[in-house]
This record gives sequence, C-alpha cells and structure tokens, in this order.
Amino acid sequence: MSVPQTFVRWFAALVWSAGPLVGTGLAQQNQPIYPSYEGFMKNADGTLTLSFGYYSHNAEVITIPPGADNSFAPTPEDRQQPTVFKPGHWERQCVMVVPGNFDGKLTWNLAYAGKATSTSTRMLQSNWFLVEAVDELTRSIDLAKAKHGVCLNRAPEVSVLGTVRKRGAPSTLATPMDVGATESLFGSVHDEGLPRGKPVTASWKQISGPGTARFERADTARTHVVFSAPGEYVLELTGSDSELNASTRVTVTVVK
Repeated sequence: MSVPQTFVRWFAALVWSAGPLVGTGLAQQNQPIYPSYEGFMKNADGTLTLSFGYYSHNAEVITIPPGADNSFAPTPEDRQQPTVFKPGHWERQCVMVVPGNFDGKLTWNLAYAGKATSTSTRMLQSNWFLVEAVDELTRSIDLAKAKHGVCLNRAPEVSVLGTVRKRGAPSTLATPMDVGATESLFGSVHDEGLPRGKPVTASWKQISGPGTARFERADTARTHVVFSAPGEYVLELTGSDSELNASTRVTVTVVK
C-alpha cells in the first residue's frame, strides 16, 4: 500500500520543526567520550591509511583542546585530532597516512566527565583491515603530498535526505514537489573540523530547470525552496571548510 503524499509531507514538516531531541531522555550530559580506532587500509604506494572516529552520548557539543585530556601517544600529542565532539557516533573524523613500516603503536586518548578512554593498541591485526568505505577514507587526499602521522583535512561530506542514487547520474529526490508550493530540502554538510577554527559553510544553487528555483536561504544546508514552473530541475549543494569543497547534485521533479 502506498503512503499518501499528504502524510509524507506532514511527517517531513514534523521532522523539520522538531529539532534536536535534547532534553527528551534520549541523550544526556557529562557523559564520557570514546575515541574509536576503525581500522586501516594499504595504499598503492606502500603507505597505510588509518581511520579514527568517536562516540559521544552527550546532548551538547563538547570541546576538548589538545593537551592532557586529548592527546596521541607516542608524541607528538597534538596530531590535528578533533577538538569539537558532536552528539552521536562519528566515523572517519581523523584519517591519517603512515609509512609502510608503521609498527602499530599509536593510541588516541581522551578524558572527559571523569573518565579516561583510549583506542585499541592492536592496530594491524587482520580483523582491523578495512574493506568497506575505503573510497571515503582517501577522498580528497593526495597520498604523494600527504603529511604522515597527522589527521588530514578532507573535503566535507555533503548529502541530501530523501534521494535515490543512480550510477552516473545525479541523485533523484524520491518525492515529487509541487509548483508554487514551499518545499523542504533536507541537506547536510559534515566535516571533521579541519582546519581548526574555520567555519563550515553550505550553499545551494540551481544548475538547470524549466523555471526558477527560489531558495529561502541558499546559505544553509537545510532550507525551503519554491519552483516557478513544472518540470525537472537539477540543484547543487556545496559544502566548504575554507580549504576544500565538495558538492552533490540532486534531480527534482516538480508537478502542477
């Protein structure tokens, strides 16, 4: 049985207006933050790429500057690791290239809310070999120029909720939109936080279409849009961390 479009749009509006689930009991405050070692992959040039992420059960964003409470061992302690920790589970937040003779002795240590946590010390066992999402690890990294032993800046991850991806073509928004109606675009731009202290920005623009796509705010990932004529439109969402950019395109069908 198909879901009525009126219900789909009501649910989208509910999600839009609800905001973060802070204070509902689903997330807490003053909880430990757990760094995670996600594995390694072998590069064609003989080097290795390591991946680290983290888990935070805190409802708010937590900042832990480099130092005794946020460090790598052995030295240097500051390897450009994350210092801003968002609620939830975040993968590939520190992607690091190391020489092929890396001995596997490297840990990321965090201390917050009275609890010290560390990543695994057994890094090069076969069960840590990455076989999924390897393209995401080396995205926007030039292995020939990459500095070894530090977390590397990569372009933001950009996506649009509700799309269906087709090989060799822009993603397609699954639900048609109505001409002249105020419609919601659920875009997202996420970054690992490098370069430190620089803002992450988002911008929408129209690539093609039979009419005009008027964005309520073109400088936010999640926004509203109104289309002036029916037909097929291609929109593009770009994210920037001030050094690197990434974009995704989405095809929208607009009906009368």
